[in-house]
Amino acid sequence: MSEEKKSFVQKMDEVADDYALRPVPKSERYGWVKMFFVWLCWNVVVGDLATGTALGSSLTFSDAMIALSIGDIILVVMMIATVYIGSKTGLSSMPLLRFTMGRVGTYICSAIICFTSVGWFAVQLGFFGQIWSQYLPVSVPVLAVIGGVLMSTTAIVGFKGMEKLSSLAAIPLLLFIVLALFNSIRLIGLDTLFTYTPASNQVNSLTIGISTTVGSWAVGMATVPDCGRYAKTDIVKIALVWAGGLFFGHFLLPIAGIAAALHLNTWDFGVVSDYIGIMATGSGVVGAVLITLAAWTTNQANLYSGANALCNIIEAKKWRLTTILAVIAVALGFGGAVDYFVPYMNWLGILVPPMAAIMVSDYLILPLFGMKEERNYEDISYDKIPMIKLPAFLAWACGIAIAVFTPGIQTLNGLIGTMVLHVILSKLMWKKSA
Repeated sequence: MSEEKKSFVQKMDEVADDYALRPVPKSERYGWVKMFFVWLCWNVVVGDLATGTALGSSLTFSDAMIALSIGDIILVVMMIATVYIGSKTGLSSMPLLRFTMGRVGTYICSAIICFTSVGWFAVQLGFFGQIWSQYLPVSVPVLAVIGGVLMSTTAIVGFKGMEKLSSLAAIPLLLFIVLALFNSIRLIGLDTLFTYTPASNQVNSLTIGISTTVGSWAVGMATVPDCGRYAKTDIVKIALVWAGGLFFGHFLLPIAGIAAALHLNTWDFGVVSDYIGIMATGSGVVGAVLITLAAWTTNQANLYSGANALCNIIEAKKWRLTTILAVIAVALGFGGAVDYFVPYMNWLGILVPPMAAIMVSDYLILPLFGMKEERNYEDISYDKIPMIKLPAFLAWACGIAIAVFTPGIQTLNGLIGTMVLHVILSKLMWKKSA
């Protein structure tokens, strides 16, 4: 290796040190404004338009609003809890699960998060290619590669890179949401919004609509400590920041998607997504730039969380693992194989919320029942972590089964079932070991 290359590698090792396996120092934490920008940009994603079209095509607008409201309340309550844990300990989500689930459990969770994050990164590259192929004489696969190279750069640098891009993109994306919503509603009128007749039965009940809303951000419940560990530990500001970001990105944007679909007279997500930028800005190219920003700021978080999860299995410099995952994701985006990942990742969305429930139970609920463990968050080496923690592992497995087989709001059933079982099993095991 040449001296030039060595100096680059050494510089990256320095610059991209992202505290993957140790707590973020208090001196490196950010205030609530910057954290709001990062979280808002993570939320503003074209997939939220898909949530809107899925709900709007099958439910009345009133029912769609109820589904969005209840679903987002569930999400924000869980996310505030997991972000608080990340901020309190300074650790990202998978290292936190080392203490909760043991070595085997955290390996499995890390593999699931890594697989899901890389898959979603690749999916968004395909969408990037579809948008820009309308304006550039370049094929979708090649554009997907270009988009992948761009979107991976900030994630490779780490949270500092994400924060810089988010600070630049937040205000334009806020304007994008407000203008898309305002112009869409202005074009169709409030009467049309409240009186349209659903065109399909894809989401054939209110409870499924709520589950759809929660499911579209299910993975975020468990991975937001990756971001929240950089926040100062203030529960009031954490609550305001995370509720505000979710409101703009995951509540208002789906409504804009419903209104845009009614204006275009189609519930085709691709058509609606391609046109929403024009409705927001009046320009196809400007709209494409803003949608690209939305995809980029979300995709950097996908790759970032995937790399954090992989660091939990393979202890190496995080930026190097991020680069490897980026190459894999770009290859998937170029080959079009991402279409095969979507159904599997939807199923993985069922597996992830119980992870968040286990985390919340272990760090916030068990201490209320006198089961608080003394932990050294500065030392999370595996030689001090048990091979498996049965109460957490069994509660997680049962929570997944509850989510799959029970009626009603499946994700909520799984979350509550997991936490209750974890408390009960932990109490039984605690007594046994006492």
